[in-house]
Formats: sequence, structure tokens, C-alpha cells
Amino acid sequence: MISQRLGPERVARLRAFESGSPPPFRIKMRGYDRLQVENYLRGIAELVGAENPVLEPAAFDIVIRGYDIKQVDAFLAPLRLPRN
Repeated sequence: MISQRLGPERVARLRAFESGSPPPFRIKMRGYDRLQVENYLRGIAELVGAENPVLEPAAFDIVIRGYDIKQVDAFLAPLRLPRN
């Protein structure tokens, strides 16, 4: 389950985001496209609690005034599938 892989702190941040709080990422001069990241987070939030979720790999454009790449990558790291 996604909630187990994310852990309680990240799940709480997703729920706060769903409730209208801003995502927990700094805005940098060059970063991930904010709308793409926010849409991806909404998709993850919908899958929390699902038994067999199908999660598409994250792929974000790098833009001017986007979310901090390192912070987003660290937040999503538990969801990455191990490479064979």
C-alpha cells in the first residue's frame, strides 16, 4: 500500500495538501513544474488506502520558479520501484 511506503508523516502532508495547504516544497529559481507536481500529489492522495494501486512514474518538466527538485525527489523516493 502507498500509505505504508510513504509513512505517516508524508501521508499527513498529503492530507494537508488535499485540505488546501500548500505543498511542503520551497520554490526555487529552477525547479519542477508546480502544476505537474501538484497534480501528481493529488493522484497519490487518491491512491492512499487503495489495495492494489497503479502509480505512474513521476516525470516533471524543469521550469523557472518551480518546486525544489531535491525536496520533491526526497518526498517521492519511497514510492520509487527498485530497479532490477
